[in-house]
Amino acid sequence: MTEHGREEIEAAFRHYFLTGPVLEDWIGWSQLFTDDAVYFDHFYGRFRGPAEIQLFLESTMMFGRHCYTALEWYNIDGDQIVWKGINRADHPDPSKPPFEFPSLQILRYAGHGKWRSEEDWWIASEMRSYAKGYWKACQAVDPDYPAQLSRRHWGDIDWARPPAGHVARPSWYGREDEIAVVRRVEDMTFGERV
Repeated sequence: MTEHGREEIEAAFRHYFLTGPVLEDWIGWSQLFTDDAVYFDHFYGRFRGPAEIQLFLESTMMFGRHCYTALEWYNIDGDQIVWKGINRADHPDPSKPPFEFPSLQILRYAGHGKWRSEEDWWIASEMRSYAKGYWKACQAVDPDYPAQLSRRHWGDIDWARPPAGHVARPSWYGREDEIAVVRRVEDMTFGERV
């Protein structure tokens, strides 16, 4: 049973996806969550409210600056959306395919364009394999490649990609001195470990 219309939820999801995964505006994206929202990442833990959600995303994505997420599919069921993302890093040799690993997200809609919760699920061994392959390729081709913030493979869903000519400038860009980068769970001084 849903409290909100499907068109409203679909529009809110498109705005959510374009703001966060596509344009990487983690500040604006975190504001799409309610004040009492709970964001649960099965690996990193639980984060509450927009400020902590923003801190989590900016501090982890700043470390994983090479990573971006293409939308594979999504399903709306009542006030819940389940979507599959493909976390990608472009190969420094453009003739080769990107490195990638999948993730599954469950969102619950709160109304008025806001989300009450998100759960993220991915397999740590797949992420480690992806990261090792990517870093090995960068060392062989161009060690400075991650700084280019390359995002070439957005997938088949037309609306879920940036406009032509877009240059990636995540919300943490230019603010690296303000944000403590999170390289591993032990680096986190916020949120709740599970």
